[in-house]
Amino acid sequence: MEEREHTQYTIEIFHHLYDFVCDVLPPSLREEMEHAMDHVGHDTDLSRKDIEDTMIIFGKKVWPYRKALQEIIELHEGKMGDQFFRSILSRTMKKRFEEFLQHGGTLRDIHSGASAHFFSVEERTELNHALVDTHQHLKTYALQHIRALGEREFAQRVQEFADILTKLEAELDHIRTMADDTQEHPMLAREMREHVRGFEHGLCFLGPEYTEEEVYTAKEHFAGRKREYVVRGIHLLTL
Repeated sequence: MEEREHTQYTIEIFHHLYDFVCDVLPPSLREEMEHAMDHVGHDTDLSRKDIEDTMIIFGKKVWPYRKALQEIIELHEGKMGDQFFRSILSRTMKKRFEEFLQHGGTLRDIHSGASAHFFSVEERTELNHALVDTHQHLKTYALQHIRALGEREFAQRVQEFADILTKLEAELDHIRTMADDTQEHPMLAREMREHVRGFEHGLCFLGPEYTEEEVYTAKEHFAGRKREYVVRGIHLLTL
């Protein structure tokens, strides 16, 4: 029962990824992703790992579009986010929000949950609904911006993110190869592969997203760990 619930939750995340990015995908990629979602939703023989593997494939395909869209949303969030958020709140909640701001709070604190001590459970529920609605307003605003003013600029940004992903994948390939060459230390090899898998999970909302710096510093980190294992092994042999 628990495994089935995890599998259903994974499928829901797949739909969430699609819902966020579908409006900016080329029709062929959108249809391909819809077909995959239909397949994983109806094929009961698929394991959760099978579904995750499918999600990772599409996570990589749509990542440049998702990042380009997120970038535009964040750009408008600074200008419009507070305005959208306030317009959604009830009159009573607007007063509480103003009190929160006067105590040094920010809208980003509400996003992060750092405001929990200030608001009641009922108030936090309204705030969370307002955040969801605000994000949808910002996404709609960003899509209008893309269609009205910046489709060519958006396509260029998508390509730039695709180039970034290609470089990140090359770094991860080095870690995969390093893991294959480190099988004399199975725990370390597993740690390397888990790092790669963690990055892949971040591409499709299955886990936190790695920063570019985290990817680029990982190879040297694991090389250092491997040297430690070698030195420790030599030391043991000399005892």
